[in-house]
Amino acid sequence: MNKVIFSIFLLSFWGALAQGEANNWYFGSQAGITFNTNPPSALTNGQLITNEGCSSISDANGNLLMYTDGRTIWNRNHQIMSNADYFNGTGLNGDPSSTSSGLIVPHPTNPDLYFVFTIDEPHHENANAYPNQGPANSNGNSIPLYTDTNQGVPETDDGFNNGLNYSIVDLSLDGGLGNVILSERNKKLITYDVIDSEQIKYKASEKITAVRGSDCNSVWVITHFRNKFYAFFIDQTGIDETPMISLVPPLLEVTNYRRAAIGYLKASPLGDKLLIAHNTTNFNPIDGNGDFGDGNVYIYDFDNLTGAVTNPLELIAGVNAYGVEFSQDGTKAYATVDDTSNKIYQWDLNSTDIPSSITSITNLSVTRTALQLGPDGKIYHSLRSTSTLGVITNPNELGTASNYSQSASQGAISLNGRIATFGLPPFIQSLFNKRIPIVDTTTDEVIEEVSLCDKYSYTLIYEDRPGASYVWKKEGDILFGETKYFLEISIPTSSNFPLQENYSLEVDLNTGECPLIGVARVTFNKGPKYNNTELIACKKVQEEFASFDLTEINTILANDTQVNPNEINLIFYRNFQDADLENNPIPTSPSFINNEGLESLFVKVITFGICTSIVEVDLTIQEFPDVNLDDELVIYCIEDFPNPIVLDALNGDENSSNYEFSWSTGEISQNLGVNQAELYSVEIKEPNSSCSVFKTFEVIESNIADFEVNVEDSSRDNKFIEITINRSSLGIYEYALNEPINFQESNRFKNLNPGIYTVFVRDKLGCGVSQKTVSVLGIMEFFTPNGDGINDIWKISGLSGTNQQNIQLEIYDRYGKLLASFTNQDRGWDGTYTGENMPTDDYWFRIQFSDGRVETGNFTLKR
Repeated sequence: MNKVIFSIFLLSFWGALAQGEANNWYFGSQAGITFNTNPPSALTNGQLITNEGCSSISDANGNLLMYTDGRTIWNRNHQIMSNADYFNGTGLNGDPSSTSSGLIVPHPTNPDLYFVFTIDEPHHENANAYPNQGPANSNGNSIPLYTDTNQGVPETDDGFNNGLNYSIVDLSLDGGLGNVILSERNKKLITYDVIDSEQIKYKASEKITAVRGSDCNSVWVITHFRNKFYAFFIDQTGIDETPMISLVPPLLEVTNYRRAAIGYLKASPLGDKLLIAHNTTNFNPIDGNGDFGDGNVYIYDFDNLTGAVTNPLELIAGVNAYGVEFSQDGTKAYATVDDTSNKIYQWDLNSTDIPSSITSITNLSVTRTALQLGPDGKIYHSLRSTSTLGVITNPNELGTASNYSQSASQGAISLNGRIATFGLPPFIQSLFNKRIPIVDTTTDEVIEEVSLCDKYSYTLIYEDRPGASYVWKKEGDILFGETKYFLEISIPTSSNFPLQENYSLEVDLNTGECPLIGVARVTFNKGPKYNNTELIACKKVQEEFASFDLTEINTILANDTQVNPNEINLIFYRNFQDADLENNPIPTSPSFINNEGLESLFVKVITFGICTSIVEVDLTIQEFPDVNLDDELVIYCIEDFPNPIVLDALNGDENSSNYEFSWSTGEISQNLGVNQAELYSVEIKEPNSSCSVFKTFEVIESNIADFEVNVEDSSRDNKFIEITINRSSLGIYEYALNEPINFQESNRFKNLNPGIYTVFVRDKLGCGVSQKTVSVLGIMEFFTPNGDGINDIWKISGLSGTNQQNIQLEIYDRYGKLLASFTNQDRGWDGTYTGENMPTDDYWFRIQFSDGRVETGNFTLKR
């Protein structure tokens, strides 16, 4: 046997395993969960991004040590180990697209050393290039990108099929954070026929698992290729690089790799069986087709003394299979498959016809993905492209009684926004072996929970087995001198509560069998002292019954004792006897309408889930102040600034001496003077009362209009006035002409005759009226200068004495000769030129207004 030898320590590390090694999982796209909390909770500090393969390991107390995607290793501080950094050229030989790209195994006797096994994705486009670097097409010609990912080297792959390798991490390096030993990196293990020219191109499938050996101080690392299982033995002397090889069906030809290599391999926690999923058996690497439902799931017997795999049994065929797992007690097998739809199947391993015991425990809306047994005895299911892990809550039970769920309220785990992919981290399956009870002989829990209240001692106990040796541990440390089948725990009453302590018991039967392990978490609590309290309900005068908000009791009790409200649970009763006997509880809805005339309630208070007491809660009814609560809209006219407008909290017949006032501005008087727009509120309450009402005043600003008037009078027919409000004006306005009556919404007055007009603009919010006087000019269409006093002079009408001063007018004949020039201040044109009467004809005018406008046109002189 070829062995990698390390110094032997007296303390057996395998005997110290206490289940905490599997407490932290990192997987998917920076996703993670921890079992150091109950229930398990999300971890969001992970750096790993992987499509499938991953592995993580913690110490016996659940403290993270490292995790990997098979190419890079991160230490407990989530920093990359310098000797395991893929993109900086020191990476390992795994692949994140391998089903199980990595598996971390502690050294049996040296607590600083860990084997990191990696298994590559056997890509057909790397095989095409062998012995050169891929990718290559089926003719062996190099291609720049892998056809299935459209990425090249090194992004998607290093270009080689590396098979199975191991590296060794020494946690004493890098200041205790650990690093790969350079001389022990990417050590090759042979899992193929070295003289077969095709097998050497692929080297391995994507499957690896591990289980404890029969002596309890060793481990078997098991992988699969074609129709052979390769089991490598690790004990105190290191790893035996010569595997135990078992030849068993089915046969998966390398011509169907890489897709035929996909699928998980798991050992049972008891170490007596293997379960394997084959994704397909008909993949064609030349054209990439054939990944159809021709895969299968097999179960085998495994001898954890010799490493032999025997008794192949096909559980299902004609499917695409991926994830597999055993229940904690080893009596049930599970697999995720696609047989026209995605399902999780269960088989009863105690059945006389195991394949026929198949039961679908759920249909899936997501594709088949990984299953992984957890330290809590539940099986977790990766829900690809979601932020959730599904759960099989009772995997030891038959059929749907195993209780699969994707709901957090039923045990599924939210990943707090991080995304799951195909894979979950594998572990040494013996970590999940069923534990012996040291708290309750009827329990079936993996980690037994004990919560105590106002008790400062407790006894953990197993059985007094003849010839057995007992080793008790606290927080992973041996309690020397405690060698009995029971352990008395005690803590000082002055401890900081709640206090949580972890204990374990190892029972060596001294028969050559593995030690029995029991694990318990004991939490000591000190019950808070609650005083009887009062709950006040406010009701309106016209209401018959008061409605009490029962949720306020939680807040009152929490404030009185400084206990986190989340640690307090309440159950409501009508009398003490009901509370004591837990009969007839009041529904827990917040609103309790006291239509029974109860003067008090009796509340059972449960703190920290264990401490209980009964508190009497007096029900006190007070009335709201009976005042007018209509909200008010108040207009403040800017013209009045800085003089205030007064807001009155009482606007009815109320007597102000009966009330107290608290304005949103801090004032405490009945009235509030304000001079700016804002939302003001006032609380009105009666002295010695907890009941108050609120009244709101919305103050908005307005002002009289500042406006301009546009006069359109160049046309002889369609003369109009249009008012434009300047932007400084805040109000809502309406308009009138000549008299401040008959106001209209439109800002235009049309079809006007020449003349002097007064325009009125009124603020509809009440801030007043502004006005302007304007002229609408009239241009005569004809005149008759015959001395009869009627239309003897041609002129402009509609001018005020102060409007449009110095308008310049010019008169021309049809030939463009200037006949007269004058202003609007002059008398006009009398129809003569140099003293001579001009004949009947059409004449042209040109008007130059003082604002620069020029108007032209013609008129008729008649004689």
